[in-house]
Amino acid sequence: MRIGVVCYPGLGGSGIVASELADRLARRGHRVFLFATELPMRLPEDSPVQFMPVEVPNYPVFPAPLYTLALAGALERAVREEHLELIHTHYAIPHAVAAKLATEGRIPLVHTLHGTDVTLLGIDPAYQTLTSKALQKASALTAVSQHLAQQAQRTFGVNPQVIYNAVDTQRFRPNPGAKRFYAAQDEFLLVHASNFRAVKRVGDIIHVFAKIRQKLRARLVLVGTGPERAEALSIAHSLGVDDSVTSLATAKNPEEVIGAADVFLLASEYEGFGQSGLEALACGVPVVATRVGGIPEWLTPEVGRQVEFGDLEAFAQAVVELLSSPHLAQMREAARQYAQAHFNPETITDQYERVYASAMQGKTLEPSET
Repeated sequence: MRIGVVCYPGLGGSGIVASELADRLARRGHRVFLFATELPMRLPEDSPVQFMPVEVPNYPVFPAPLYTLALAGALERAVREEHLELIHTHYAIPHAVAAKLATEGRIPLVHTLHGTDVTLLGIDPAYQTLTSKALQKASALTAVSQHLAQQAQRTFGVNPQVIYNAVDTQRFRPNPGAKRFYAAQDEFLLVHASNFRAVKRVGDIIHVFAKIRQKLRARLVLVGTGPERAEALSIAHSLGVDDSVTSLATAKNPEEVIGAADVFLLASEYEGFGQSGLEALACGVPVVATRVGGIPEWLTPEVGRQVEFGDLEAFAQAVVELLSSPHLAQMREAARQYAQAHFNPETITDQYERVYASAMQGKTLEPSET
């Protein structure tokens, strides 16, 4: 097939899922064209995917760059010139509307919902009506968790099929030998990785870490960058733990530090799925996370702990209990086995291929068929 894939290029889960799926599809022999404003950071350098940059002109007459129209134009040209047979967008806003504008029903459209495109932007009146119309006209819709699918039904009046995210367990694997680069021999290593948006609540991570430091010797590594990064570091300074917090703004190879961690921290206010937590499990690293969104669908007591959102005392206590547990080594092994068994990339790719085949034939798959 000749497939167009649309995504945001940053560290967020939607861009990771889209670019890695595009790569796997291309290696299966499909002709895949990936549309984004810049090369996605998680697209392998040797990928057979053809990158199609979306150039967004900035004219003074407009109050802001017109990304939606620029993307629609890029897709329309690719449909004409590259003979795309199907377009798969990741993150509905504004991708679903842009794809509908570009194709006018000429080829099937598949949209994957990832989280805040439903729960935050999706409920904004500025976007909801047009996005609902675009999603309702799609050939197929998927969501990355049951919770998100239910939210989409309420927000947009649609019934997406659920396809969970995948994780490359060859790339994300235990890396205990690297721990010495980030923590002293007698320190535990805690890691958080995200795009540092407000919904990730990185400030809460810092407050939790300060509580943990009162009981255990530990170091925190923050991986990634984004609008809340400076505020998080400021909180670390105000709490007097900045000497034990390391910030790695670059996230080209997050598996190197995640694989060295003792516990991974995820304090989000909402997660459609929680890709970074799954990547930690693949590295054999137990996860402590807030019980929000799709997280309860993959984080079990055998591989981590869930706490109520906002309960920072309970969060810190859960981390301390894991680090002090004589069963921590067994949990690490169970975490990796769990990720390998349930989130295999080839199995997930098979599910998307079945969605594509059904969309090409004008059929609607039942959730059980994916």
